[in-house]
Amino acid sequence: MAYLGPEKSFTWEAASSYMPEASLVAARTIGEVFAMVENGSADLGVVPFMNSLEGPVGETVDSLATRAVRISAVLEMRIVLCLARKGTPRVVYSHPHAIAQARRLLSSLGAQVVYTNSTAEAVKALETCDDCGALASPRALEGFEAQCGVEDAESYTRFAVISTGEGGGGGRHAALIFAVPNTPGSLYRALEPIAAAGVNMSLIYSRPTRLSPWDYFFLVELEVGDGLDGLVAALRGRTTLLKVVGRYDVVRL
Repeated sequence: MAYLGPEKSFTWEAASSYMPEASLVAARTIGEVFAMVENGSADLGVVPFMNSLEGPVGETVDSLATRAVRISAVLEMRIVLCLARKGTPRVVYSHPHAIAQARRLLSSLGAQVVYTNSTAEAVKALETCDDCGALASPRALEGFEAQCGVEDAESYTRFAVISTGEGGGGGRHAALIFAVPNTPGSLYRALEPIAAAGVNMSLIYSRPTRLSPWDYFFLVELEVGDGLDGLVAALRGRTTLLKVVGRYDVVRL
């Protein structure tokens, strides 16, 4: 199982809790996790998917849109952030989503923010710097004196378990990515069959396609049962691109 590393990152915690018997392989980036699953060097991958304070993770959504990989399960974990300091921090290291979840504290410090690929990588930077700080999990900061619970509000992150299969074939939730023509009412028409079917849409998120300026696709999460095939058929005639990127249940860790 590939995961966004290094060891003791939040993703590592989610992966090891979900499948403790698996052989875990750390990847440096989210894109690398997707590549390892897609090329068969890993059977499964675990990546951050969305946070209750900051919303979906853009790199994960982009990879779901462009790679032949699907979500087979989603893991939900409460996020507790801790700040460890060495001297008076002039620089604080952490992952962008962690930084965004502790804006109030970081603003009061007045320190420069330096982004890292994961919170565990931020701890590696802390080990070799002076007058600096790192924002990470309690597990990652074991051995350091740290102030915990510094997130702005109660925070949860959902991690996607990805594979090259059919997303497990079932589950209460379905994730779809679609695009619509750039014409008045096209998004409304695409969403109309979802409302008509009485299906709850628990998430909608727009993301630039990177194919041309101001061109977007949409990620939606639906709470749907056996009627997904009919719903997808109804959406196909109203969209220019449509991809089911997962069927899954949410596992609370």
